[in-house]
Amino acid sequence: MSTATNDTIWRQWTLLRLIPRAPWRTTASDLRGSLSRQGIEVTRRTVERDLQTLSVRFPLVADESSKPFGWYWARDANFEFTPKLSVSQGIALLLAQLHLRTLMPDSLMHELAPIFDMANQELAAGAWNEWHRRTAVIPSALALLPPAIDRCVLRDVHEALATRRQLIAGYRSKGASDVRDLTIHPLGLLVRGSVQYLVCTLFDYADIRQLALHRLSDTRPTHDTARVPVGFVFSTYARVAAKYESQGEIRLVAHFTPEAAEHLRETPLSADQTITDLPAIRRVAVTATVESDQTLRWWLKAFGSGVEVREPVALRDELLEEARKTVFNYVGA
Repeated sequence: MSTATNDTIWRQWTLLRLIPRAPWRTTASDLRGSLSRQGIEVTRRTVERDLQTLSVRFPLVADESSKPFGWYWARDANFEFTPKLSVSQGIALLLAQLHLRTLMPDSLMHELAPIFDMANQELAAGAWNEWHRRTAVIPSALALLPPAIDRCVLRDVHEALATRRQLIAGYRSKGASDVRDLTIHPLGLLVRGSVQYLVCTLFDYADIRQLALHRLSDTRPTHDTARVPVGFVFSTYARVAAKYESQGEIRLVAHFTPEAAEHLRETPLSADQTITDLPAIRRVAVTATVESDQTLRWWLKAFGSGVEVREPVALRDELLEEARKTVFNYVGA
């Protein structure tokens, strides 16, 4: 078999897997872009000829009610020619569809639609068909509604990040009313609570910044390559970023009510945590090496009168002053 024939078979096979099932549609131009992202460079006309050829053999339909034509698999199309998914693969796909929607670019979600459909079909008759609907990830803190992000902004950010290109955008800083024009070098995406942040550098500066996506506007991906600071590794940065406004590690000593500390016996604060009963004052002393950051402070404050920080003294004094201000808010001078 010639190289040209092999290339055609591979291209057409890939096309078949990119076309969505009804009611979704895709165009020849979109398919050409999807092929390009997989390293297959062809003209739109070649894609159109492939679609016409494949529609003779497979239940592909062209919606000709408007231009460009929308191509799709018939709703009752048989996918027996494709490799079967295992149960674990099907569950993983459906969980990804459910929980990773905000992190997946629309173009990729669109391309994955037939795969998600296949996963649904593979699991439909088995005992695992409801697994993705019977599992949930529940936040341990108050869940805020996510801010609205312009779909065009989200699309441009995903494209610039995926293609490693610079991004021109307007940005309104927190609390500000004016919008500044920025040249952005995207490095990665972070999700903290209900907010998504673009990790990046700006202009010719090397310091790492985080921009809230919902404050971006008028985004325009460019053809210029985004610069990455020397030695920057996003996974390493993300681990550090999880420590919100960190001041380093401390040895925390706190007295909890037995009820407030009960869960710490099962889910310790750290590997070196110890819990000592203090029956004389009906408390337990918890000692652990922890990160001194805002997350720790929010966690401690949530216990209210159920905890008293003993060490370090600086943290104790800080929380004491915060408690005094809180009391003043409720009862006044």
